[in-house]
Amino acid sequence: MKKSLLALVTGTAIASGGYFIAQQDNNPEQLAQLDYIPADSLFLWSQLKGLPYLQYLDVLPSSYKNTHQFEEIIASMESEEVDANGRFLLNVLKQYSNSMVSSESFKDTWGVNNDFKALAYTVGLLPVLRAELGDPEVFKATIKQAADNAGLRYEETQIDNHPVTKYVIETESERVFDLLVTSSGNWVTLTIDTPFNQPNDVKIALGLIQPLHPLSNSGKVEGYIQDHQLDGHSLAYLDTQLIVDMLTAKNPDNQATQMLDKLTSLAEAEGIFDSIRTPECQQDFSDITQKWPAIISGTQKLEITNQFADIHVSTVIASTDTKILTALQNMRGFLPQHTQSDNNAVMTAGFGLNASQLSPSVNTLWAAFSGAEFKCEQLSSLQGKTKDANPAPLAMVTGMLGSFKGVSATIFDMDAAVFNQTHSIDATSFDTLITVSADDALALFNMAKSFTPEFASLTLPSDGTAIEMNDYLPPGVTISKPVYLALKGQHLALYTGDMAKQAADSLSNQAVIANGIANFGIDSGKILPMILKAAEQTGEPIPDDLKNMFDQDGKMHMHYDINDKGIIFDFALKVGQ
Repeated sequence: MKKSLLALVTGTAIASGGYFIAQQDNNPEQLAQLDYIPADSLFLWSQLKGLPYLQYLDVLPSSYKNTHQFEEIIASMESEEVDANGRFLLNVLKQYSNSMVSSESFKDTWGVNNDFKALAYTVGLLPVLRAELGDPEVFKATIKQAADNAGLRYEETQIDNHPVTKYVIETESERVFDLLVTSSGNWVTLTIDTPFNQPNDVKIALGLIQPLHPLSNSGKVEGYIQDHQLDGHSLAYLDTQLIVDMLTAKNPDNQATQMLDKLTSLAEAEGIFDSIRTPECQQDFSDITQKWPAIISGTQKLEITNQFADIHVSTVIASTDTKILTALQNMRGFLPQHTQSDNNAVMTAGFGLNASQLSPSVNTLWAAFSGAEFKCEQLSSLQGKTKDANPAPLAMVTGMLGSFKGVSATIFDMDAAVFNQTHSIDATSFDTLITVSADDALALFNMAKSFTPEFASLTLPSDGTAIEMNDYLPPGVTISKPVYLALKGQHLALYTGDMAKQAADSLSNQAVIANGIANFGIDSGKILPMILKAAEQTGEPIPDDLKNMFDQDGKMHMHYDINDKGIIFDFALKVGQ
């Protein structure tokens, strides 16, 4: 068996792991299809309640559909000579890209209705994709058409008296795997049959029989939803503990481990994992993943109308390692209110850091790893290298930052004109705010003055009165209206413009408390026209895919934080017509 087997099958499994999560309606009942998912699935993506996908597709701006990325892949594949397998994939990509033009086209191509449910998971190493469609026959016809146009061989067969279409994926007349497509009621199922699985695995993957230990009886879904305050209507997770146990063969009788061993043997890569399959490594890696067991993602809010879609998704790198989480939490800093998701800025970014805790926290993290008692040779070797990287000198650097707690930059409005002759920028309409937050912001400012001689004569009033800073702007930057610097409570605010002044004044009532690590937000409906205007003034050409984004309206916001459950990545998206 050729080594290409490993790449092809692994690529298929990875591709099956991509996901989108969204849903509404609280207090969902458990989806009956969870009875067919093994409790030891390596990952799960689930749309547990019906998503109004066609309605969502209509309101979604074309720039957010990422069809240009598929078009680039299609163009690249068309420029090369590919076999029937490649042509089949190319045809499917074309059908998908073309179907994203409208909800009607998507429905006619894939049979999706406005009550979309779907699941993706593994049976051992077999990737499985199941979806409830309005018309599964439309979906199956689209796949067959892609195969017919590619000259890909397929056949109608039966497994346990259940009709299945088998698409033969082969290289140089050598079978690599079969892509299986079947349906039961409104549910369509895709999986693969490979040389490394057993026939019973395929029956479970196709939903013909239930696994011995189904996910529905494990309590895992309910536990993740409750622990991470998800809305309970969609859930995705990557089980790092099961994946590591598979790689280290902690349980050699595990289905995924047995498939992996068979796969590496067929790919002539026996022994590739031997270095981490010693009893010592099995135990050490297991101890680590018990404290970092999964990456979990799910919706916390979703609202879809004919005019807009408002989606909030939370992703958690889950952990029970109290010492590590406490050290990370101690480094959390302050993020101003105007950098949060409810702002009206063109673009905003904030970074929170408790400078006084940076050095002790890094020392704690370093000591936790360098002082751990690893018996696994690979971990011990890595541990030995970290001992030469003592973070103690960090204390000298962070000591200079004093009581620093965070920095932010926000553009509320801008009309920039770029002059090529002088390479200067004149912002005729510039509304922006830069902040620095600290327990003692005035002391931090006075310390910074000592490193900047041109600021030596500046005196910053402690009562919040602003001083004009235009004469201190960097060379090549001219702003036609005043730029001010003011001390607003525990914050230094450098600003110009009415909206920026209003946000700066509001800082006086904001105490510097730990509320996050970072924020980032962008309003494409506001910023992209500015990019277009600046490009017209410079004479630089605008790519077609960028032009298509100018009329789109979308707000995106990301928030990074640490809590006692793990490392948090929250994502909010609001798009409208």
